[in-house]
Amino acid sequence: MQVWSFVNGNWKPGDLAFAEYRWFDLEAPPAGELEALGERFQLHPLTIEDCRSPRLHAPKIDDFGAYLFVVLQVPAATEGDFVEMEELDVFLSPKLLLTYRDGPIQEVGHIHQMLANGMTMRPGTDGLLYEIVDRTVDALLPGVEGIGNRLDDIHDLVLEDPGNNRSHDIVSLRAHAGRVRRLLTPELAVVQRLSRGEFPQVSEHNRIYYRDIYDHLVRIDLALENLREDAEVVLSTYLAQVNNRMSEVMKVLSVVAAIALPATVISGIFGTNFDNVPGLHSNWGFAVMMTAMVSLAGGMALFFKRRGWW
Repeated sequence: MQVWSFVNGNWKPGDLAFAEYRWFDLEAPPAGELEALGERFQLHPLTIEDCRSPRLHAPKIDDFGAYLFVVLQVPAATEGDFVEMEELDVFLSPKLLLTYRDGPIQEVGHIHQMLANGMTMRPGTDGLLYEIVDRTVDALLPGVEGIGNRLDDIHDLVLEDPGNNRSHDIVSLRAHAGRVRRLLTPELAVVQRLSRGEFPQVSEHNRIYYRDIYDHLVRIDLALENLREDAEVVLSTYLAQVNNRMSEVMKVLSVVAAIALPATVISGIFGTNFDNVPGLHSNWGFAVMMTAMVSLAGGMALFFKRRGWW
């Protein structure tokens, strides 16, 4: 647990006496630590239970009068094409900001470094919460752009080499973009409620900054929607390429079958069980039959070639 206290106009590490307000940041704390803070600041047991629950909760905001309990979904400190989300639970009152997460969140670590360096933040606990949420929302943009770039790469590969199966990658990226969007959609409502003066815990001079976060979330939501549409286009392109390749294969097989058809007919005629088949007892009968087969096959191949079918 990391603790910061706002004393004499500056953030200082530790739970200091005479602090105007404090920030408690807990990352997967040992048993009893969160519960002790809950007793100290009279936090509702259901909120403690939500924090401790291993299940991922949808973004929400609950008003308990003296404080707000806010659940947010933010990008976790991971690398790769996929944007992994981490739950950030927040208790907000004029004198207290308590954040809880099960795993590392890179942007929260950046806030700690900035406070240690003496950098200025927005005033109040709601101002510090703005700094955290703003950075976590902005951190989503590179991940969303990464998914878009990955889709563009797959699209180029599909056009260059349609033989490789890319459907799994396309569907996985599309499904991931959908999951992220489903998590962020309720967060739009949460940030909007924080920005419109519904709660006294958010001061008037900080509400406009939450509206700025809302605008960023709208951009990300639209980008995720466009990603799903782009994935549909890439998948359609891949299926069209597969169908074109299959059509080429079927065309070749049809031409081969058509060329072999006269030989099949001739061999069937001369293979009938009749004794008076012309040429059956001739020394030249087999040679004539083979010559007819080859001539017909060659003539048909030449005809198909001139028609552009071969």
